[in-house]
Amino acid sequence: MKKWKYLNKDYIESLKQTFRTLEDKRDELMQIGRTINKNSKTIIYSLIRDDWEEAEKYIKENRELVKQLYEEVTKKYPQYYNSAFIPLQEFVEAEVVYHYLKEGRIPTHEELGIPEEAYVTGLMDAAGELLRKAVEEMIKDNLDFALKVREILEEIYLAMLSLNFKNFEYRKKVDYVGGVLNRLIDYIFQKQTRRGESLKESKEV
Repeated sequence: MKKWKYLNKDYIESLKQTFRTLEDKRDELMQIGRTINKNSKTIIYSLIRDDWEEAEKYIKENRELVKQLYEEVTKKYPQYYNSAFIPLQEFVEAEVVYHYLKEGRIPTHEELGIPEEAYVTGLMDAAGELLRKAVEEMIKDNLDFALKVREILEEIYLAMLSLNFKNFEYRKKVDYVGGVLNRLIDYIFQKQTRRGESLKESKEV
């Protein structure tokens, strides 16, 4: 083999080992991220079905995984931060739905230990899941719950609108929240109309 003139082979070998280690770490972090995504979806699905025992189990595991992931990508492997963004966003989405249904409030990004960017995107994505829950409750004739969700969606929409994002993707999400809110308002109107018609028919009988 030809002798290298400009690069030391031992140095290149050390680089090789470094990149193998980084690639292994990336695979590990990606797997953690996939688990967070899966857990977050399970939490939301469980909450919509009122399966609190299942939701609580995954909430605890998710919080531990997110803490580990966020510390790794901010303190040790910042080059992989972008790969962690979606899992952090999914985590926020699940936590917002969880806190609202359990405590009637929205947690801050400080409470969740999450950066602001992942927080606001996760918060806006949660609007769609709150709509799903509101529809489920309206099917059970729980219109009061839907009216409360309309209130919180209005607040989220106005709050995010007031931030006046320059980022196009964030602006699209604000529009998404507005669309979700309008759909819920329409569903509520339809439900109230049907209720009124049913009440009128029962009085006539």
